[in-house]
Amino acid sequence: MFNPYLPYPVRISDIRMETEDSMLRSFELEFLHEKDAKAFTYQPGQFAELSVPGAGESPIGIASSPTEGSKLLFTVFKAGTVTSRLHSLNVGDIMGVRGPLGNYYQLNE
Repeated sequence: MFNPYLPYPVRISDIRMETEDSMLRSFELEFLHEKDAKAFTYQPGQFAELSVPGAGESPIGIASSPTEGSKLLFTVFKAGTVTSRLHSLNVGDIMGVRGPLGNYYQLNE
């Protein structure tokens, strides 16, 4: 049974530095379980809670398109406790993603 309060486990598959001072990084996440990837359906404009073990959660907009496959992309500015801990993680590390949350952008309208 789906529980919206439990994050899906994901692995960091890629990290890209987006600025020279490394304050802005993009994290590509892949689901550990295929059933979770299929269950995580989102629309443009929605966000997710990124769960970093030992640090907590932070709401971050989903930067990837729902048409790009099962990997998720989040671009995160290093600003506080959770985002600083996220910036210290490496490719291969496990974390959580909860959502999707929020309203989405009505493309048809």
